Amino acid sequence: MSQTLHPCLTCGVCCQNYRVEFSIYELQSMGGTVPDHMAHEVNGNRARMNGTAQHPVRCVALSPLPHLGEGCVGCGIYEQRSRNCRDFPFASYGCHDTRAKFGLEPLTEEEVEYWREAA
Repeated sequence: MSQTLHPCLTCGVCCQNYRVEFSIYELQSMGGTVPDHMAHEVNGNRARMNGTAQHPVRCVALSPLPHLGEGCVGCGIYEQRSRNCRDFPFASYGCHDTRAKFGLEPLTEEEVEYWREAA
């Protein structure tokens, strides 16, 4: 396989499809890692990433990554992202379903296997 970029780096559709809610304790002001200015409180114990509360969804952290190549996108706060973003499974039903919703080709079994082994 000649692919050198992980498929997520040319996709980003999960960041344009899902509401991203998490515990307020993941905010930096509460000792977590998610920058406070990128989220808002939903109620007393939940926060939500800006841009994911309404349609069209586009998480405020989704950013171009031109240093990786033309058309590359990814999380601008990757190391600081919330637990549910960390736990979103690559090549899961949600991943495949969202790719289809946005008109992207499904990931092949070869791609999935390659990137799982590389991880």
